Amino acid sequence: MILPEYFISCDWGTSNFRLRVVETHSLKVLDQTQTNVGIKALNEQFLASDTQTRLDVFGDYLATQLLNFKTEHRKHLVVISGMASSNIGLEELPYAHVPFDGSGENLLWKKITLKNDLNILLISGVKTQNSMMRGEEIQAIGLEDLLKPYTSGILLLPGTHSKHLAYQNEQFTAMKTFMTGELFALLSEKSILAGSVAAHGFGEKEKITFGQGVKLGLSENFSEHLFSVRANTVLHQMPHTENYYFLSGLLIGNELAYLQNKAETLFLCAAEPVFSLYKMALEIIVHSEKLILFDASHIVNALLNGQRKILKLYVA
Repeated sequence: MILPEYFISCDWGTSNFRLRVVETHSLKVLDQTQTNVGIKALNEQFLASDTQTRLDVFGDYLATQLLNFKTEHRKHLVVISGMASSNIGLEELPYAHVPFDGSGENLLWKKITLKNDLNILLISGVKTQNSMMRGEEIQAIGLEDLLKPYTSGILLLPGTHSKHLAYQNEQFTAMKTFMTGELFALLSEKSILAGSVAAHGFGEKEKITFGQGVKLGLSENFSEHLFSVRANTVLHQMPHTENYYFLSGLLIGNELAYLQNKAETLFLCAAEPVFSLYKMALEIIVHSEKLILFDASHIVNALLNGQRKILKLYVA
């Protein structure tokens, strides 16, 4: 088979959906559309239906969104990564195993033809004995071309569930998952700490308290330190806006604590505002020459390059 001139990139998460028309060779995005209709909402629609199959519900939504593009771009192969291959997605695919190659050869995918001859290439995730992910592995293989000159290191992909991927000799050899983003949301919105924090701009005072939180998070007795967020306001009258970043630093510091004595190069890839927070935290614990930064400008290209690698394997 010949590599197609164009493909449709689909990034389908739990609570979001995005399509892009991509020129295969250059990875130039010609058009795009996005919604907040992730797989969770469509799975609920499927469960409430007595007449539609899972493929029908997801396929109909995909076909409807493709109508946002010009007619000549509606029939390209759709390469889908993310949670669409999970047990509440379009079709469940088994996980591939860590280690996996930077080329993507160890990953799993499936060609599916939906109604109206709509062809999709559905990509699965990867797992270890204690962790799993769907979507970040495509980012990882998309970034791998930039990691090769360093031979080895740890790739950090912060998020709701942050992923740390060990990289060596063009392979991702191990994986850790940290629930940092979800814990922050729960603690700052639902716990007793919610009354002690408030979102605000990241000024100089917030930077100082964030750094204090990071340093405390690097130490032991994490649960005890969490309660200090409440003590900051009740006993020390710390402004809620500063305390917000103290809590953030505490959680991020706890996530990164195991990296303090690592000699490996650390690769950080994230969008703002997470990128700046993790950069500051990492600069506290590692020398700058050991820190390689990939900001938001790299994220979309990593996704598209990773999907293109799978597309190349499919047509080979």
